Amino acid sequence: MAKKIIYFDKLCDFSVTAVTENGKLTDCRFASEDGAPAVGDIYKGKVVNVLEGMQAAFVDCGLERNCYLSADDLAYGNTEGLAALKAGDEIMVQIVKTPCKNKGAKVTQKLSFVGKTLIYLPGTDFVGISHSLEDNELRDSLLFAAKKAKRKKDGLVIRNSAPFCTYDQISAELNFLRKIYERTAENYKKARPGELVYTDFTMPVRVMRDFTEYDVAKIVVSCPEQMEEVKELLSILPGGKTIKAELHTGGRDLLEEAGVLAQIKEVCSPRVELEGGAYLVIERTEALTSIDVNTGGFTGDDSLEYTVYQTNLAAAREIARQVKLRGLGGLFVVDFIDMEQPSHRKALCDELEKSLKADRAPHRVLPMSDFGLMEFTRKRQGTELSSSVLKPCPVCGFGEDYSENFYAMLIYAEALKILSGGAETVCAELSPQAAEAAAGKRGLGDEVRKKFPEAEVYLIPDGTKKSREIKCRGEKRPFAVPKGAFKL
Repeated sequence: MAKKIIYFDKLCDFSVTAVTENGKLTDCRFASEDGAPAVGDIYKGKVVNVLEGMQAAFVDCGLERNCYLSADDLAYGNTEGLAALKAGDEIMVQIVKTPCKNKGAKVTQKLSFVGKTLIYLPGTDFVGISHSLEDNELRDSLLFAAKKAKRKKDGLVIRNSAPFCTYDQISAELNFLRKIYERTAENYKKARPGELVYTDFTMPVRVMRDFTEYDVAKIVVSCPEQMEEVKELLSILPGGKTIKAELHTGGRDLLEEAGVLAQIKEVCSPRVELEGGAYLVIERTEALTSIDVNTGGFTGDDSLEYTVYQTNLAAAREIARQVKLRGLGGLFVVDFIDMEQPSHRKALCDELEKSLKADRAPHRVLPMSDFGLMEFTRKRQGTELSSSVLKPCPVCGFGEDYSENFYAMLIYAEALKILSGGAETVCAELSPQAAEAAAGKRGLGDEVRKKFPEAEVYLIPDGTKKSREIKCRGEKRPFAVPKGAFKL
């Protein structure tokens, strides 16, 4: 099994996680870290008032507006209802709906901790299972394993991603989630009313709960704060003690130096290069995603039929990687290169099925049609990567430009690379719209100066530059600053 490397990078007010297998990017996620409340966050709240007529209470969690606690969301085992609460009481609550317009967040005392295959519900003696797991023998087996692993007042819900879990895996994940709850309870005791005591929104927590398998070789982190969080999670993560954690040092950007940033840029392109000169063209429409397989410059050393067959097999594996990496879902139609032999067509269908199965997202593959087309579906999970990397072009409104966050990543990486080479000043030439957007990214210059305290970085608007085009160069001082340049 290929060993994974997880990279955690943080810049300004957002963070990025990348996962590679044998150097190839297989997963990438962006997350804002602006401190806004998120579903799953747990606070030490203070009851403001109890309204029997509304069958609800309002709780101060330190947010802009008081939170709404329904009588149906009171703690497990509460037999007195709202009568058990009074103004001034301190309670642990979890957000189930974020604030919206003039409404505060909705909270519950029935805490839940979501894992990869389980949902842990502390304080209730309950075992449930997803309705999508329909096989009765499988359901009985999973329920038996869960009941054997749980303790008194452990509530569990088995998720639909658990069909192939063993008792040991269920027990290990339950232990992990239980320790997360115990750590949250300790934080609650030390916290003041209105303070956040647990968040599922930090990148390490969300990513590492998805990697409870024993296939992660190493975790590389860019900032000391995240390093401490990673170490704490590894201490309770199943198999965590076998995973090596490294703090990235040196003058260059973590993702740029690892070759990950260049691969993220490739995801923005419809064209995907394959080994040997062949390539894919991935195009989205409202109804479906079309994928065209082309031999390009690939000629091979054998017969034409075998060359086409090998190209199609490589394309099938890459298609599975690309749809997962890009976060695509829905209907896909693939135009493979025509093959004569029925056995090759069947083997190609099997290869695509096998490659998609490794993703674990629900999917379905149909046999190749007489026209050489193959259809498959995939359920999208999470957000599309392009929504974090791209935005509508501010000039024409039809094309796509890099997002502010991705421009910041590119400028930061290029600036560190140039400064590492001995330059004192960095000049980045880009379109006027992109220069203005990047200049508004608060803290970008300060991030560069954490590595090179005396460095100066200028963004130079250039009307000849197209969308996504950046040209960076290094200068020595004294330096004549061009008119209209933005200093970071």
